[in-house]
Amino acid sequence: MVKYVALLACLLACRDSQRAKPKDSAPLDAAVVVDAAEEEVDAGKPDEPAEPVADPGKAIADLDAVPAWEAVVDRAHYLARRGQHGVVFGTLGPALEGELMWLVDDSEGNGALAIRVMLGKLTANEGDRVALGGAWALDDSKHYYWKVDQLTPLPPAAKSDLTEPPSAPGHEIATGPLPQGARTISVAKDGDVVYFQLVGKPPATDGEGWPIGDQLGSPVIALLNLPGERPSFGGQDFRTPDERWHLKRGQTYWLRIGKIRRFKPDKPATINARTAPVQLK
Repeated sequence: MVKYVALLACLLACRDSQRAKPKDSAPLDAAVVVDAAEEEVDAGKPDEPAEPVADPGKAIADLDAVPAWEAVVDRAHYLARRGQHGVVFGTLGPALEGELMWLVDDSEGNGALAIRVMLGKLTANEGDRVALGGAWALDDSKHYYWKVDQLTPLPPAAKSDLTEPPSAPGHEIATGPLPQGARTISVAKDGDVVYFQLVGKPPATDGEGWPIGDQLGSPVIALLNLPGERPSFGGQDFRTPDERWHLKRGQTYWLRIGKIRRFKPDKPATINARTAPVQLK
């Protein structure tokens, strides 16, 4: 009897509560709720990513990593035999002999600047952008390679603004036809594709520049620094012959240049190349 009275009281209270509600406060039907939720989503920014995009610069900075070729220029800071250690970053290229593969510097050189790396038990695929902890060691043929002890995946690199296809890794000079629109070095402007010949002695040190002109016997128009050519810190240079460019007199080469810097009207300009030299067929 007590249970029946309690149930009756509950039903009466519910009825009175429904009567007290205004007509427009009736419960929404399930389809209406779904439509309202969809409208709320659509009201957001259509180009807003669902998840935050990883910042490759921050990831590299957090690891205190340097571009792959920078570890060549300043090799004296990263020698395994001295117990030194560092972190390099780049994009993995094709496999080499044995366990070695290329790590391409994706910050300069349009693919030409690359170092040999040995991943050991660590695994990654060609095309992966990675940061590799390790140090320089020498193989039996006296070539340096980066002996890896740590691998960190990185977000992809930003797309290059260069229109030339990437060069093969390494310092071997390819041969090819002259691209349309190329200019002789004497009339070149910033960012042009230029062709030239070596008209003086090769540079004695990296960063000194190759003396180039229109053809052998022409005056020196500019001192050209090829990709990766800059002095090592403190003059401690451990680069090997296969890590240097070798131009020959009497040969015509072409490449894309950066800004032309003229410090004195009567002196050759200074130019940095953005792509690797290609010998004209």
